[in-house]
Amino acid sequence: MVGCVWYLDSGASFHMSGDKNIFNTLEEKDLQKWIKMGNDEKYHVLGEDTVVFQREHEALLTLTDVKYVPGLKKNLVFVAMLDYKGYDVVFSKGMVFLRHFSTGQTK
Repeated sequence: MVGCVWYLDSGASFHMSGDKNIFNTLEEKDLQKWIKMGNDEKYHVLGEDTVVFQREHEALLTLTDVKYVPGLKKNLVFVAMLDYKGYDVVFSKGMVFLRHFSTGQTK
């Protein structure tokens, strides 16, 4: 199932998923945007919504402004957006930690 795994992508332009079922209240509409992947494939963006998902043994994580991109086979988290939303993204010993700037809370 596509919705189960999310990949951190420092080169992504947005958070995005091709799995329509994981969005909270998605209303499909043409956003007049196309995503061009590294292999030159292009995907049409057909909506934007919030996604909430459970991480392994951790609290829920909410991603806003996630693009719905039919045909996309991987769910991508835009690393720079996490930074913009107030998180340090720390890679250590094969794991990824999110630390909120203001609260110091690590996820």
